[in-house]
Amino acid sequence: MSLLLALFMGLSALGVQGSTDTTRTDTVTAVVVYGDDLLLEADEALSDDRLEQLLDSLCTLDPAPEDLIRDLRLFKRIRSMDTDQMVVLIDSLFELDTVPYPLINEINLYASNMPTQSAVDQATLLPWSNTNIEPGQEVYGAWNTTNPNAYGPELSQKDTVVLVQLTNGPCGFSMPVPPVVTSRFGWRDGRPHNGIDLDLVVGDQVRSAFPGVVRFAGTFGGFGRLVVVRHYNGLETYYAHLHRLKVKSGDVVEAGETIGLGGNSGHSTGSHLHFEVRFKGVPIDPSHVIAFTEGELLCDTLVLKKTRWSFAAYPMGTQFHTVGKGEHLYAIAEHYGTSINALCDLNGITRKTRLRVGQRLMVSAPQVNDLAQTTKVAR
Repeated sequence: MSLLLALFMGLSALGVQGSTDTTRTDTVTAVVVYGDDLLLEADEALSDDRLEQLLDSLCTLDPAPEDLIRDLRLFKRIRSMDTDQMVVLIDSLFELDTVPYPLINEINLYASNMPTQSAVDQATLLPWSNTNIEPGQEVYGAWNTTNPNAYGPELSQKDTVVLVQLTNGPCGFSMPVPPVVTSRFGWRDGRPHNGIDLDLVVGDQVRSAFPGVVRFAGTFGGFGRLVVVRHYNGLETYYAHLHRLKVKSGDVVEAGETIGLGGNSGHSTGSHLHFEVRFKGVPIDPSHVIAFTEGELLCDTLVLKKTRWSFAAYPMGTQFHTVGKGEHLYAIAEHYGTSINALCDLNGITRKTRLRVGQRLMVSAPQVNDLAQTTKVAR
């Protein structure tokens, strides 16, 4: 396999849970790994600080492991590279007489889960919309009140890394309904399930997650009775299978304000709320935004990394763990002082999910507002 193809396969799988193109029913996540060897043991967290500590300690050894030091220094450099530079680098590694597969594995696993630190550092925060009349037009263009799925792939094709400020002072967050999850984001029955299903009883109040303006309120295909809210932070949220609508297009709503009553309309096998979070029409995993065990936001600032078909989303400042051979959720949770439920919520998986070697799990996220003072705001 050519190196360019290998890296392309790795990069094209950046957090993809499913395509917005419903004709794509065979898209799967793939990361190219050559054997099981990595630079370090699989449970090592190769953060910038950890790399510095390792390099300092390795350089004091006699004799010093020159090859490992060289590879770690090179791995550190990729964090300041863009995708094109990574392609050139890995192409050059495959030209060596002895191909450093552990280094290539580290690079592919790193690239498959998160943008480079340089890309995050250079990204600016999406401006908080300051109007309650058709907000977000600078991002979305025309305000469409007749089609919930009004945006094509061209709207996001030039995006790389976007930072989204989820809340703004008193403009906070509210769970739409109590956080009882019955079905998660991802593939289900051979097709993408673009949201989270939350249990409710017909007639229960459904509330807006963030403040914003109702863009669509009506009946739409399998969604049944649906409300779409455009939020001032640039996201849109979808509330489907409602029994009754309590708002209309153009209504200004606050976080926690009732927008409808829960039901079983559309393609639904029982009463529940189908809840989606979208950016530029592309669904992102709500469990990377909300801790559904507690019913609270995971962070104040969300990182969105554009992939080939979607956006990989994770809280800014998240710590990652690379799954090694024989590892399971209980041991990983114990190692990081967290719970299995918290790991499942953070990664959108269940206790029965089969982990793969090389898979990177989010193991901790910053508390809301921890990073609010460190992000750059676009003016």
